[in-house]
Amino acid sequence: MKLGVVLLFGATASLSAFGAGEKCPFPQHSVYASGTIKTTSQSQTDLDRAVVDFYRAWKKKYLRSDGEGRRYVFCNAEKSMSPKNIASVSEGHGYGMLVAVLMAGADPEAQADFDGLYRFFRAHPAEHHADLMAWRQASQGKGLALTEGRDDRQSATDGDLDIACALLMADRQWGSGGAIDYRKEAGKVIAAIQRAETDPQRQTLTLGSWVSEEGPRSRLRNGLRTSDFMPAHLKSFAAATGDLRWTGIVDATYRLLGGLLSAHSPQTGLLPDFVQWKAGSYQPAPPKFLEGIHDGCYSYNACRVPWRVGTDALLTGDPRSRALLAPLNAWAEKTTGGDPQKINAGYELDGRSLSKDSSAAFIGPLAVAAMSDPARQAWLNALWADLLARKPDAEDYYGNSVKLLTMIVISGNWWQPF
Repeated sequence: MKLGVVLLFGATASLSAFGAGEKCPFPQHSVYASGTIKTTSQSQTDLDRAVVDFYRAWKKKYLRSDGEGRRYVFCNAEKSMSPKNIASVSEGHGYGMLVAVLMAGADPEAQADFDGLYRFFRAHPAEHHADLMAWRQASQGKGLALTEGRDDRQSATDGDLDIACALLMADRQWGSGGAIDYRKEAGKVIAAIQRAETDPQRQTLTLGSWVSEEGPRSRLRNGLRTSDFMPAHLKSFAAATGDLRWTGIVDATYRLLGGLLSAHSPQTGLLPDFVQWKAGSYQPAPPKFLEGIHDGCYSYNACRVPWRVGTDALLTGDPRSRALLAPLNAWAEKTTGGDPQKINAGYELDGRSLSKDSSAAFIGPLAVAAMSDPARQAWLNALWADLLARKPDAEDYYGNSVKLLTMIVISGNWWQPF
């Protein structure tokens, strides 16, 4: 056990360095790929402390029990979602499972939390796909139940990807000899994603299992969400299963996103929330393609791309990740003059702001992206400082969750299950 861990957490009542036999206890201080950087604005001990402090606040605010021995991430704590009784979404559930397995060793309750989250996932399967999670759950007076709307029982690819990766991480963290065979369960979810949430013809992920069904939304089978591309996850799936189709999806999607940048945003490096196949290529989606008028812009979905792709640069050193992030890193620092407070929550692909709002969901991912470029040290330090200055009450569930996950990466505490 590392002495620094004892000093950092030993006097804290609710967090301890003494976990349940974790193989990768927090803090890990992972050695990231050559040619990447970490923030130099704080010592490693202070970086770890900042993550743990924010994790404690996040857990207190968002991790809940459903009254049946299961756990979920309360995504509507700020009552910003409609309808007001919405309580859980699969995207946030995946975040919660990742957080629990990564913070094990700092929190003695981590494995119990993870297992409770797993049981909630299993209690709310997607319609027709038992190994995927239903997109959304709502409170109906006592406990939680699926909402009546049929769309709520469909899957969302991003949540399923995080759930699958978290299960692989749990196998590495705790082993699979206990009450839950994490490795076996991960395999089931990975197989279901491959079967129901990928397009074998174009070698891409899809928006969810529902796009393959006939009906008014079947037109969306030719679309995808750029933030679903999680190359480090997909590489772990390939390593865990030996299924080279995952490698094919990584290769095809890097080509796809590179083509989008070249054709639509070479000066900014900004990617759209959604893209669609049209006239022989993928193009930014039109307004109201799926969620709203900014579907073809860099908004609250695509803001996660720098985190997902940047994590691949850090963990695997893939040169394609750095090439994809290079124009974004240069544009973001230049357009703000190195001041993160000038980052707005959304942009047209040419760099025009969509609003004057600000969100940690845009700041944290840009900090992860900056780690891929040694020339961005000052910019990375400024982004980290901005994240630390943001109070939990100033953000919603989404901003706080992306903030926590990116803080774990930035502090050097993310790791690959395979």
